[in-house]
Amino acid sequence: ETVVGILVTSLPLLAAAAIASLFFPGSGERLVTLYMINVIAVLGIGIYAGNSGIVSFGHVGFMAIGAYASGLLTLNPIIQKTALPHLPEWLAGIGMPFVPALAIALVVVALVAVLIGIPVARLGGSSASIATLGFLVIVHVVLVASTDFTRGSQTSFGIPRAVNLWVAVPFAIAAVVVARLYRDSSAGLKLRASREDEIASTAVGVNVKLHRFFAWVLGAVLAGAAGALLAHFLGAFSPKDFYFN
Repeated sequence: ETVVGILVTSLPLLAAAAIASLFFPGSGERLVTLYMINVIAVLGIGIYAGNSGIVSFGHVGFMAIGAYASGLLTLNPIIQKTALPHLPEWLAGIGMPFVPALAIALVVVALVAVLIGIPVARLGGSSASIATLGFLVIVHVVLVASTDFTRGSQTSFGIPRAVNLWVAVPFAIAAVVVARLYRDSSAGLKLRASREDEIASTAVGVNVKLHRFFAWVLGAVLAGAAGALLAHFLGAFSPKDFYFN
């Protein structure tokens, strides 16, 4: 059943990509690429919010972290000297390819998610949602204030445009697979049980805090991947691109 569900969900993604590539090159292909990236972002939020019943604003913050981390690691050293002249030496002149930069960015996202997830997992309902909102605001303020790393509120430019339609599609399908496997796992079932009745699920042995924590981190990694893909699709972005809108 899980395999069938994954295939049913993935086939329209492939069909949309093929149609855009064959019949609507240019603007149509760009639109579908952006759609694929948004699929990953929504699934990242859904792994936590959909299964726990807690609305999360924080996963947009993880998109920002993924975008800026991968952007810094892949930025051409020549452009870097112009755009970020005060960048610390340990970050200057790296200019690595997209894939290893994405891997490192996701590790950074996961570490931040673990640190933030420890207190957030102890909360529930509106208090947890407010905490995730606070995290998003903190991320935005830090990005705007860290001018040496992010150019502040100005647009970061010169990011290599390494993502096209056929790079985004495999990531979107992988995100569907991860989200569906988690949903059908025992961990996903237990988290949804806590969504329906936290007291009853705790009474039958569900560790609600642990499962909220795991879903938070897993969703954050997907959101971070979406942010990195978006950064390398657009080539330029600013903190406002990862805020309330």
